[in-house]
Amino acid sequence: MQVDCPLASAGVLANLSGMLKAFFRGLKITLLALLGGLALANLWIWSAGWGRMAARPEEVPAEAVVVLLGTNEFVGKTKEPTGTYRPRLEAVVQLCQQQKISLVVASGTPEQAKVMSQQLRAAGVTVPIEQDPYGWRTLDSVVRAQAQHPNRPIVFVSQGWHCVRALWIADHLGLKASAYPSGFGVGFRPWIGFLRDCFAKPKAIYDWCAGNRLATSMSPEAGNTLAR
Repeated sequence: MQVDCPLASAGVLANLSGMLKAFFRGLKITLLALLGGLALANLWIWSAGWGRMAARPEEVPAEAVVVLLGTNEFVGKTKEPTGTYRPRLEAVVQLCQQQKISLVVASGTPEQAKVMSQQLRAAGVTVPIEQDPYGWRTLDSVVRAQAQHPNRPIVFVSQGWHCVRALWIADHLGLKASAYPSGFGVGFRPWIGFLRDCFAKPKAIYDWCAGNRLATSMSPEAGNTLAR
């Protein structure tokens, strides 16, 4: 004969309730810790840009090497603009009009480096342009800038939220650098890039702790070519 035991059932329910409360309390603490870490990482990397972001072209150092950080002009194989590409090129053109720039490095994937250098020429840039087809990530672009142009003033060009990450990496490599931030961009896609970079900033810290492993096997001292 089966005999119900209300006290036993109540004990099981109480234990289950306690376990659920402990689980959700632990989950809450974990989420708060992750959000706090994300915020601190972003603040740390944003601090790298304080006082080092030129507001006008004439503020960049003389004989500077401009490193244009790569992005795609269009989304995938469509003709929809990414929103961040055009402002970066316009910023480089503005800098080159001051006749203070000694070299422009178009850094990105092979396609990005080629297209950016071609469009800079078409926009009237006459200073030498170097293609860096192995700057697949921001880390790679910064490491290669240090290796290819040591002891020369480097000016990164991209959106401000991207420039600060490049500057933070440069600081931890001992690279003398500043930035000339481009316009934020048009449409909603630059906002997606901004949000993605909020997570890329903690990744930059992780890369530094892990030894700054590059995306390609090409030596940082090799692979760049002068564009025509």
